[in-house]
Amino acid sequence: NAEVIFTAEGQQVLACPNMHGGKDWEAGAYSPLTNTMYMPLRNMCQRLLATTSPDASHSIYALAVRHELAPGTEQLGAVYAISAETGETKWLHQQRAATLSLVATGGGLVFGGDANGRFRAFDQETGEVLWEINLGSPVSGFPISYAVDGRQYIAVGTGPAATTASFLQLTPELRPSNGNNLFVFALQN
Repeated sequence: NAEVIFTAEGQQVLACPNMHGGKDWEAGAYSPLTNTMYMPLRNMCQRLLATTSPDASHSIYALAVRHELAPGTEQLGAVYAISAETGETKWLHQQRAATLSLVATGGGLVFGGDANGRFRAFDQETGEVLWEINLGSPVSGFPISYAVDGRQYIAVGTGPAATTASFLQLTPELRPSNGNNLFVFALQN
């Protein structure tokens, strides 16, 4: 892509998604009940500036990076439900805070959290938010589902992660705490 090849110091380009945008390391989920992939994505770009590093021993380009929202949106986070058969988007949940990892259950739910500390249960078919709680700090852990004596539980860790600081720079009105916690929720039978 010739538009993002640097040819001179001082040149700027906008690259979308950025290194933390689009789909990154956060876990998506698959449900065989719906044959659907659920993906946490972020509408995040980066403006790159070619510059020479003052401590460079030879004349090479370095990059200065500034994160920004993708043009045309104020919503940083999104959860996409994508048909594994057709590739079509079945539903989309957008929100101001960056979305993080997800887990799908055999009971028709998708659980996921965000950088603002919200943890939600979505209906796998419709994307409707069925339940939500504020856990106080970024839901940076990977939610898991397990059962003990026939009772299903969802566990998830919270706390700052390497990427949450860059997400929160783009949403200055969101100020979760920095506490590290493990939360476990029992599902209704």
